[in-house]
Amino acid sequence: MEPLAPTPPGAADRFERACADLSPAQHRAVASTADAVCIVAGAGSGKTRVLTLRVARRIRDGSADADHTVVCTFTRKAAIELRDRLGRYGVPVSSPGGPGAVPTPGVRAGTLHQLALTLLRRRAADAGRPAPSLVEHRWRTLAELTGDRAAASAADTEIGWAKARCLTPDTYRAAAVDRNPVLDVDRVVGVYTAYQDRLARRGLLDLDDVLLEAADLLLHDAAAAEAARWRYRHVAVDEFQDVNPAQFRLIEALLGTRVDLCAVGDPNQAIYGWNGADPGLLASLPDRVPGLEVVHLDRNHRCSPQVVAVAAAALGPVPVAPPASAAEGGPVPTVTAFPDDRAEAEAVAARILARAEAGTAWSAQAVLARTHELLAGVRRALDAAGIPCRFAPAPESTESETPGPATGRAAARLQSSGRGDPGGGVELATFHRAKGLEWEAVSVVGLEAGFVPIIHATTSEAVAEERRLLYVALTRAAHTLECSWARSRTMGGGRAMERRPSPWLDDLSGAATEGGPAPEPRAAAERFAALRANLRG
Repeated sequence: MEPLAPTPPGAADRFERACADLSPAQHRAVASTADAVCIVAGAGSGKTRVLTLRVARRIRDGSADADHTVVCTFTRKAAIELRDRLGRYGVPVSSPGGPGAVPTPGVRAGTLHQLALTLLRRRAADAGRPAPSLVEHRWRTLAELTGDRAAASAADTEIGWAKARCLTPDTYRAAAVDRNPVLDVDRVVGVYTAYQDRLARRGLLDLDDVLLEAADLLLHDAAAAEAARWRYRHVAVDEFQDVNPAQFRLIEALLGTRVDLCAVGDPNQAIYGWNGADPGLLASLPDRVPGLEVVHLDRNHRCSPQVVAVAAAALGPVPVAPPASAAEGGPVPTVTAFPDDRAEAEAVAARILARAEAGTAWSAQAVLARTHELLAGVRRALDAAGIPCRFAPAPESTESETPGPATGRAAARLQSSGRGDPGGGVELATFHRAKGLEWEAVSVVGLEAGFVPIIHATTSEAVAEERRLLYVALTRAAHTLECSWARSRTMGGGRAMERRPSPWLDDLSGAATEGGPAPEPRAAAERFAALRANLRG
């Protein structure tokens, strides 16, 4: 076996200092001696810090072994962050091995798909069989089968949802009764069947199949199950509210009769039900896992009390109250009604410029919207104002769009004062894409009926998820939060349509204040020019 990497200098001190700064609830989660712990970690409660410190604490005191510990996340980016944090605390961290390679010793931190693929590859190697081959782009195969790009996209969504729920083409039909898919159910079943037949003929698996096949392996192959449970004795799963039935089946199969599990999640941030996730699985853990200790992280260390008040109002009554703010106070969030989407976009740009002039870095600011299309007009206004901006990268991406340059001397002035943030820019992101991120100042635009909640959210479960999605968006702001909507918006085809405010804006009235008067386009343009002139000096 390859020797463990040496402990980095100062790791013990970093670990002790981090533990000393924990709140009582965080300390309880880290120090709990229970083998099975569920950490209910609301927005801004420091869940990643607590998770890594708990793993580090157990390895340091000998209650867990690094080489037999696996931490599962939902994105490669999150896995990289976990490995980095654990390494700083002196925890041996495994480097993933490629196909046919053995991972180095230490804690395994990766996605559930990576874990499942490792199990299948290991079993194939033990049996002298070739490793499974993957088809990474299901849509391309579906486009070939349907000859219709739109139909392929709709079928891709439905097949992904079905596999997440462990449904075959035959069992999908009954489960789709309340789903109201874009494609006719019979056509989805036909495309799903043809797709699976093609994969079988070519000996391929897609990423969803990897989860299903790995669970089948552990449930039906005693030798493989014994080997996997010996290797992965201590299991931690982050973002547990986003676990779907297929992933949960794999987790249960890996645990077997053991109860060594650390689950971290927040029911108020469950926003992927449309994609097959089942937030009820988090709530069911106390009944499923004997001796499970539940710890609630009850303080939001990111968002000001004013931001938390607005976000909680938007969320409405929920079984698990969101954490209260432990941060410093800030300005009262605003809700502004603009005459049209152009005025909204120009006002957002003007406010971003003003904050930059006052010292807020570009990258400390973001504009969020329910759909990507709503951000297009904002992007044009930011470009016109010379504000560097970029669209947030996909969760699995390591790169994002290169931000445009700030205007001339404005950029130089900000950069020389330490506020230019070279290589950074104002982030533009959908509500879903913004999850897990945070900024000092956030503008949430397009808060109109039909967008918030989205028009196709027709069931009570879907509407509840839309409220949670709005809560996620609002809690991305640490200090400054500005919400807005437009009375008229240019929709597809260039047609202006009258809009109404989101029905949930009324709930915010007691915690937010009305924004200033909507500027006319000409006044906004003059404001841009004045701000740029001030920056140039």
